[in-house]
Amino acid sequence: MPNIRFPGLRVLVADDDSMMTALLSMILSDYGIDLVGIADNGNAAFELLSSKAADVLICDLNMPGMDGVQLMGLISTLEQRPAIIVLSGEDSRILDSSRQFAEAKSLTVLGVLNKPIAHESLAALLARFRHDEQQSINKVPDVALDRKRIRAGLEGAALQLSYQPKVDLRTGRLAGVEGLLRWTDTESGVLCPSGEVILAAERHSMIDELTLAIFAQAVRDRRIAAARGLAVNFAINLSLENLKEASIADQMLMIAARESATPSDFTLEITETHLIDDLARILEPLLRLRLQGFKIALDDFGTGASTMQMLSQLPSTELKIDRSFVAAGPIGPQGRAFLQSAVELGRQMGQSIVAEGIETQEELELAIELGCHLGQGYLFSRPLPLEDLMTWERARASTRSTTGTSID
Repeated sequence: MPNIRFPGLRVLVADDDSMMTALLSMILSDYGIDLVGIADNGNAAFELLSSKAADVLICDLNMPGMDGVQLMGLISTLEQRPAIIVLSGEDSRILDSSRQFAEAKSLTVLGVLNKPIAHESLAALLARFRHDEQQSINKVPDVALDRKRIRAGLEGAALQLSYQPKVDLRTGRLAGVEGLLRWTDTESGVLCPSGEVILAAERHSMIDELTLAIFAQAVRDRRIAAARGLAVNFAINLSLENLKEASIADQMLMIAARESATPSDFTLEITETHLIDDLARILEPLLRLRLQGFKIALDDFGTGASTMQMLSQLPSTELKIDRSFVAAGPIGPQGRAFLQSAVELGRQMGQSIVAEGIETQEELELAIELGCHLGQGYLFSRPLPLEDLMTWERARASTRSTTGTSID
């Protein structure tokens, strides 16, 4: 067995099969992992998690008393929540639905593990754990983002963007980046979850101001990057709430003109998946932006009932397949079928296909095999500040020129 090590990682195992827990204990010990405990039912596991911190929970679904599904539901109420590896001998439909249940409960799911387990599969899932990311998820925001605080943040230095690369899967070259909000409260200095900031902005009718500030920052950053040789497409997220007023198109065009920016250098990623109740109202600004050259992406495709409606009605150019489909693809025939159908549909609709959340070589290879055009995920890079992004790309360009390789 390769010398795989995860020193300092704290793992709790919940499984009523004593032979399985003995095997897992041996493997985890070989990996240098601190075993927090072993529980043979959900109640015992929850009691342990209530008193001891664990980074990862390896959880069987079918246990006596409280089963794995009930346990995951309770874990979602904890302040400190471990990432989950779902373990079961059940069929792939149950495994995939269990993963989606956990994600719907805002739990981090590292993946599913079929019984009998393989060393390589377990190691690959444990390697997905990122301590800093999980701490951010577990952190309970203690900042009340009222209108005054949001205003102070917009006028100050609260808003920053980090950029996650989009890589051309055929050539390995950087094709674009997605700008992701990072908001540090100006009063407390606390880094606030971007979702909380967006919800607060919507609640206080400030979502347009926030989005326009994000776009202005992205335009400035692209100008800086292009001047230093990194002239790629920059994407930002756009809410359907932003599109309820036609004036958003004029304001975005004014921002682009002020920086002498070309609209075709930017992609607007539509993030909502709820049903569109006033199509004409949404389409007016979206069509105007598209006619001026902006690219339009449908984000998180496949996660909501309205995604098919949006694909048929909105003037999109790019389809971003949600990471849950990408992660499920290599696991079994059902996951592969869903991913393949999404890719084929997007290609038939003339879309550029982006596989989101690629984290393993298996996921990358399947995305390439099925015909995705672009890939985005931690296998390539986590979101980076602009300066770090340019350093990252220079290092990759240097490697390509030295080795002559195309796919990283």
